[in-house]
Amino acid sequence: MNSYGDGNRRGGSAGRDRPNSGGRGRPSGPSRGPGGSGRGGPGGSGRPSGGGRRPSSIGLRELGRGEFELVHPKIVYDLMEDYHEGIELWRAGEPEDAVDALRYALEGCGDFAWAHVALGRIALEVFQDPSLARGHFGYVVELIERTIPPGFRGRLPRDLPGNAPFFDAVDGLVECLRRLGRAGDAVRLRDDVDRLMGKRKPPEEPGRERRK
Repeated sequence: MNSYGDGNRRGGSAGRDRPNSGGRGRPSGPSRGPGGSGRGGPGGSGRPSGGGRRPSSIGLRELGRGEFELVHPKIVYDLMEDYHEGIELWRAGEPEDAVDALRYALEGCGDFAWAHVALGRIALEVFQDPSLARGHFGYVVELIERTIPPGFRGRLPRDLPGNAPFFDAVDGLVECLRRLGRAGDAVRLRDDVDRLMGKRKPPEEPGRERRK
């Protein structure tokens, strides 16, 4: 899958998740996450210290019949209370407070896919900022891209809970790309994801001739 979101390159720019807010006074707290701080994506530096791409904290679980489900860091489920608080605040018409709650969740784990998707939706729907939204959606898509091994020929069913934030991020990223005048990239992204869902056959491996 190609990189369409530049999520890994936005770094701390997503700190402007809202126009101007005094914040809710949440303490930043220590960073928590697998293998250390767990920071990444728009919520943190998003860059590895060694110069290469940061390894994904998300895993793959095989379910049989060629189907796989994404396995998220355990700490994500400990932070779900902050995520749900953010969603409730958004629904109550308080998007700036919702952003605070969601970014607090990202302080605990920068690879919290659900939180990135929600922040992307708020940026797109409330603040009408497709570039900022693209940073959040793109980070999730690139995170899963790093999870999936080269030559992967399995399927990621959309209806599995662990796979849901990936497909929600794809939907958001496609919308952002279209709004930003990159309709061709949006089509290619959708084609890539259709292959992961088993809707399209993967391309033939280089050098392999089809037998008649």
